[in-house]
This record gives sequence, structure tokens and C-alpha cells, in this order.
Amino acid sequence: MGIKSINSILIFVALCLAVGCSPIPKKYLRDAEPGVTLTSLQSTSSYYEGKLVILGGTIVEEEERGGQLWFHVVNRPLDRDYRPQLPPSPNDPEGGFYWVVVGNRVNFPNSYRHWGDMLVVGRVAALVPGKEPVLQMVYVRGRGSQAEHDAAWEDAFAANYILSSPTGAINDMGRR
Repeated sequence: MGIKSINSILIFVALCLAVGCSPIPKKYLRDAEPGVTLTSLQSTSSYYEGKLVILGGTIVEEEERGGQLWFHVVNRPLDRDYRPQLPPSPNDPEGGFYWVVVGNRVNFPNSYRHWGDMLVVGRVAALVPGKEPVLQMVYVRGRGSQAEHDAAWEDAFAANYILSSPTGAINDMGRR
């Protein structure tokens, strides 16, 4: 292998790392509110209502309500490469919880039950003071302990849809 070939490979790898290796489609990176954390979402909820945000997390519970799948998620802060990480300490406010609603379950991967963590792009629904945030899932990338459990899913309809009444749905749940 000559120097020209090695240089070509290095340029290709550098280009791939710089442009094409994000776990999130570019359209969501472009449209999402930058730098949103769970604590910023909770403290300024009215600002984020209806906006697209990106969070990490781990599913701790699932429920079916009105044909929709609701995930209760423990937050996992994202690193600069959009990989979910454990919070710095067990009592860190970034280790809190939020809800994710999958409105359109068509082609939603069955492997989600095996995901150790996930990257969620969602539209923020109206928040109730003292309650946990609710996101209408638009895109998700889940990672499992085995490669066959890894999956991504996108709901093209939800990209333009805002959950209409999460307040009632949350209150109907009788908790949090």
C-alpha cells in the first residue's frame, strides 16, 4: 500500500468522523434546540413547549394508554458525541425522569425492551408544574447489549405533531 493510498484512507476517515458519524440525522440536529438538558427543560418549561429537543435515557417502565406507548425514562446526559452517559453522581439533578410518548407505533422496533440506553429526539408537550417533562417521540436510536438489539426509528408524522393534552394524560396516570 503506497503513501497515496494511506493518505486517501486517512482523509476519508477524517471526513467521516467530521460529517457523517452522528447518531442523529442532520435535520434533527439542525432543528433541535441546542444544549438542552433535563434541568434546563424542567426550569424553563414554557420556553421549550412545542420545540424539538434531544435527550438521552434508559427506559425504566412502559405503559399503554389510549393506543400510545408511554416510556418512563431515567435521564442519561449526552456527551458531545450524543452518547448517553451516567450522571456524575446518584443525586445529580440530571439523573431525573421524563416521559416519552410513541404515538405512531408502526414499525417501532420490538428490540426496545433490550435497549440499555437510547437517544431521543422529541417535541416537548405542555408541562405541568412539579411534573416530569413529556416528549412526543420523533426519532430514537436505541442500543442494546447485543448488536441485533440496536435500532433506530423515526416517526415522520410526529415531526410536525404536538401532543395535544399531556396534562390530562399525566393526571390520569395517578402519579408523579
